[in-house]
Amino acid sequence: MLKGKFSFDDDAWVSVSNDAKDLIKKLITRPERRLTAEEALQHKWFKKVFSKEELMDKKALHQEKLKSFKGF
Repeated sequence: MLKGKFSFDDDAWVSVSNDAKDLIKKLITRPERRLTAEEALQHKWFKKVFSKEELMDKKALHQEKLKSFKGF
């Protein structure tokens, strides 16, 4: 398993919200601790950035893309 270290200390992260940083941390962790796509969509950052309707539309769109990618 590859390991990496990261921090949000760089100047590029100054304007990134704590909620966004929290989501990123939860997405770049070990697979057994990583959020699923569904869990990620329930994260407070998504809820602040997108309305419930927008999230449902995006979820449906991505499900359709996955189905076509998998050849279903």
